[in-house]
Amino acid sequence: MNSIASKTTYPNMKRRYQYCDTCGTLLPAPGFYCVQCEPPVPPEPDPEKGLNVSQTSSRIALLTLIFIVIAVFKLEINLQNLFQKTVTAEVPLKVAEDEDFELFFKVKVSFANLRDKPSTKKGKILFVLTKGTQVEVLEKKGKWSKIRSKPRPGEQVRTGWVGNKLLDSEIK
Repeated sequence: MNSIASKTTYPNMKRRYQYCDTCGTLLPAPGFYCVQCEPPVPPEPDPEKGLNVSQTSSRIALLTLIFIVIAVFKLEINLQNLFQKTVTAEVPLKVAEDEDFELFFKVKVSFANLRDKPSTKKGKILFVLTKGTQVEVLEKKGKWSKIRSKPRPGEQVRTGWVGNKLLDSEIK
């Protein structure tokens, strides 16, 4: 081939022109696809190539879910116990009954709400007790104690309900 012929041919091809394999018409330059036959259909994905990331993660999630369901069923796991909030048993306040010693209660947090009822939802806040305020326990009801405050000079006696976990006991 001469130098002029090599310029008119497609790169690295032995033929001068490119023709469609389906209909045989001359392909326009650069010869990607035939105008009459439309673009060629892309090849089918190779099944041995593998899965993409989303397919892989969805299959792993499905297999994990199936495993958990089978494990719960076979091991007879009670799901209600798994998702319930565990409440630790509260240590009851101990009252000393010895003539030689006296038991004092005081507020152990910075601020404790004194309420008219033993409930955070229904009880209204009557007063806020500060840390170290000495109180006398009059009655206990579940996690609540009915107390009477021992006033400092210039304060008045207050009576109401306080949560047991806000009180600390001291023996003198």
